[in-house]
Amino acid sequence: MAEQQRLQEAGYAPIHFSSLFPISQYIMVGQNLNGSAAAPVGRAKAAPVESLTQLRAVLNGSARLLILDLEFFQAGNQNHIFQLAGRIYGQAEKFNYYFFNSQQTDARQLQFLRRYDVPFSQAQQYTVKYQLPRIINLVASLAPDYLVSWDNSQDFKALQRAANRLALPKQNRFWNTIQAINLEKLVAQQVWNGQKALGLKKMCQLLNLPPFKFHQAQHDVRAIEVILKFYSLDLSRELLL
Repeated sequence: MAEQQRLQEAGYAPIHFSSLFPISQYIMVGQNLNGSAAAPVGRAKAAPVESLTQLRAVLNGSARLLILDLEFFQAGNQNHIFQLAGRIYGQAEKFNYYFFNSQQTDARQLQFLRRYDVPFSQAQQYTVKYQLPRIINLVASLAPDYLVSWDNSQDFKALQRAANRLALPKQNRFWNTIQAINLEKLVAQQVWNGQKALGLKKMCQLLNLPPFKFHQAQHDVRAIEVILKFYSLDLSRELLL
């Protein structure tokens, strides 16, 4: 409750969605999200994180980390964004968007329309075209210092393709302007001596974490947050206590 009150005093408002928007039931959002995508406020890009020691310092410092995950479906030999979720590490702020796409199967389109009680005539309001600028404004309002993903290569390529199609200004593309941490690559280099990294599910199993509903973006984001909490510990010290 204290965190919610702090965010409200800072200009954020809790919004509860039922079938109004294809996003999570609870989300902390800024006040101005529906205008044109706002450019970043000219902050310098955070320093890169190249080791688990540096990661631990960032996690235990004052930096804000936005954990991000995308899910896709394939059509026309190309991946299309189906879901995008994010949350600020250790905080209440989070979002979870589902997108409508006419290239989805008829069954998937119908499932979307029924789930969110949206008539087909309004479905275009929930496409990447209309929602990505809104998400860019949302991320700008959250003001993260780092973007954290478990393998961000496909995610960032998909966002870049969508932004190119929409001719969005390059300075507004948060995946380019905010320092990224590919947690999968970092763990592969530091723990597995540069060998091929593990999938998120396997990594959670190795850490003996509780099971998550993998390949659902909001649950993958939560799994990544738990892994970050693990690496926020000084393991040599923890094992001695």
